[in-house]
Amino acid sequence: MPEIATVRVRPDWMEEKLTEYQTMTKFAEQLGIETSTVSRQANGKSEASPRFIGAVMVAFPVDFSEAFDVTVEEVAQRRARIVKRPTGKRVKLDRAAA
Repeated sequence: MPEIATVRVRPDWMEEKLTEYQTMTKFAEQLGIETSTVSRQANGKSEASPRFIGAVMVAFPVDFSEAFDVTVEEVAQRRARIVKRPTGKRVKLDRAAA
């Protein structure tokens, strides 16, 4: 199975900040991001996006390695799936060119 390097928030750092701010909502407000983003990070369901990393680095005087870990994870390969959805738009055919 292929492997990739990715960035995740350190669970101990996240727990410390959630204890300090008491709620995910207050912590998210401090970072200037959505509460759902903090929730995904706290539950380990999402890797840290550049936007989340930037928000942490701007809001707190912390070294990258204090708040984040670079981890190697296995990647499951999935087939691409194309789903067709009608748009309601019509395409004009040029009958003279045919």
